[in-house]
Amino acid sequence: QNIFLSLTTLLAVSLVAYFVINNHMKQLSPEYDQRIATKSSLQNNGNGCLVSFGEYHGHNYKTDSTIGEGKCLVQSKWMQVMQHKVKLDDNTIIDDWLFIDYHDRINVLVEDPSYPKQQQGTEKEKRYLVIRQSKYALEGRQSLAIVGGIIEPGEDPSTAAIREVSEELGFVCSVKFLGRFRTDVNRGMGWVNSFVAQNCIKKELIENGQNLDPNEEVGALDTERQDVISMSLSEIHQNSQKGEFLEVQWSNTVALALLDELL
Repeated sequence: QNIFLSLTTLLAVSLVAYFVINNHMKQLSPEYDQRIATKSSLQNNGNGCLVSFGEYHGHNYKTDSTIGEGKCLVQSKWMQVMQHKVKLDDNTIIDDWLFIDYHDRINVLVEDPSYPKQQQGTEKEKRYLVIRQSKYALEGRQSLAIVGGIIEPGEDPSTAAIREVSEELGFVCSVKFLGRFRTDVNRGMGWVNSFVAQNCIKKELIENGQNLDPNEEVGALDTERQDVISMSLSEIHQNSQKGEFLEVQWSNTVALALLDELL
């Protein structure tokens, strides 16, 4: 009888605690019921992602070592976080390998067309346009940067590079491909395509033929104040050595462009 009374008391206390906590959550956040309903619908939505802030249309990565389709944990139009099951070379299986599918990107070091290569028969040092700016993950620091952006769905890297240069600097240029590089060899984060832009011409209005709606561009909201600076080749070299290009994508593309000048 004592055991029965104890179990009954425990059950009653548990029920009271559940209703008190549940009611408190509703009062604390009026949107509580809506969030629960949204979470339930997201867990059962058509794309199978547990949490969604928008639909991701980029590349979905798999290899022969990926077992199954993986589980989508979080997605937005920018990226999706996947849980992969991966078989290693020694047949070890890791069932919680987190992988980030992210849009491929371009980075471009742009030659400054306002400085002629020759003057009075003497070849002048090339100059390039770089950008001084800050980004959310740079701990409030300023960095030298170059033109960069996301390759929109359906674009090829060269077209994206030409479009980004025209949008950010107002030039139409030819671009030279320097290489394609994985951002993170274990966790993904897309590929970066490096370019140098040459033979640039200033345009008051540039149309790149893609007719992208700015409201539909994945990278349209990733904007900030940019101060454009013209630097000589030797100044680019010095700033690169001093680590003034704080993002690895920028420093990688700048280094490739410097090597390209030497070869």
